[in-house]
Amino acid sequence: MTERLVDAHLDMAMNVLAGRDLTIPAHEIRAREGGRSGCMTTLPELERGGVAIAFGTLYVGTNEFDADGNGVYRTPPGDSARKQLDVYRSWEDAGRIRIVRTRSDLADHLAAWETDRKLGIVVLIEGGDSISSPDELPWWFDAGVRLIGPAWSQTRYCGGTRRPGGLTPMGRDLIVAMRELGVILDMSHIAEASFWDAIETGPGRVVASHSNARAIVPGNLVITGDRQLTDDMIRAIGDHDGVIGLVLFNGFLTSEWEAMLISSVLTRTATSNFVTLEHVRAHAEHTAKLIGWDKVGIGSDFDGGLGADETPVEIDTSADLARIGDVVPHEARAGVLGENWLRVLSEALPS
Repeated sequence: MTERLVDAHLDMAMNVLAGRDLTIPAHEIRAREGGRSGCMTTLPELERGGVAIAFGTLYVGTNEFDADGNGVYRTPPGDSARKQLDVYRSWEDAGRIRIVRTRSDLADHLAAWETDRKLGIVVLIEGGDSISSPDELPWWFDAGVRLIGPAWSQTRYCGGTRRPGGLTPMGRDLIVAMRELGVILDMSHIAEASFWDAIETGPGRVVASHSNARAIVPGNLVITGDRQLTDDMIRAIGDHDGVIGLVLFNGFLTSEWEAMLISSVLTRTATSNFVTLEHVRAHAEHTAKLIGWDKVGIGSDFDGGLGADETPVEIDTSADLARIGDVVPHEARAGVLGENWLRVLSEALPS
């Protein structure tokens, strides 16, 4: 069978709204933007790379907060998310992609993909502030959202990256509403206290779309903060039969990346990319040792604030994602590249 790759975290709509034409090859975008820019993911690159499914995000996040700890947004977060959703819908209407909403959609898409290589998109909300309240969740579900990461940084629902704290009462209500509707809970970016509150509340299916191991890259670094998963968090996701997507950002793969950046500033010397797929192997093996190779996948986060100079040297664009399979055991290759995520979708999507 042809390898079917899945990338569980791509901020494509955000990049379109920022002005990128993702219907052309990445190198054309780099030329337009003045050389080797951050662009790694476009529809042609995903097609060349054999990516059958991508989790396309509706990203809403902020690092600004008012005196009460509420996020400060330039655009209402719900409006921003709806505009991103419209990007995927417009691609679907133009015949460029298929939005996967149900198990039957998934089966039909994978059968058609064998011939046409058209990308399937599963819609993922990243940043819960785009949902005004749990009562609004059915609207988003009907619109096609199948995964929600309640946090990027702090939201009305929970603590997030660099903003510690537990679930709010509204956050607990959201977890319950997600479970009842069958929406998958994405634990990436969620603060540790909120993580455990969510587990206690009783979620449905749990995954981490794009997270690496804190045991390898600690949580006391400027780049990572508390972004990575502890071993206990990894085990908890495994206990819920979830998959963890490996992030391919150098700063999340090795602490030496941050040390090099600091040194380059202090010494006024140029940086150089020394990170390789061996660093990816370390995170994959660590995660698999804790919960098994059947729960390891890819969540590259390409173009989510990082670019070609900040990812392993063997990966130039999304067309190269299959190379990750070269650093995992042969018997785990198909699962890590995509089949593990496909299993989750085939079990968790509505019928």
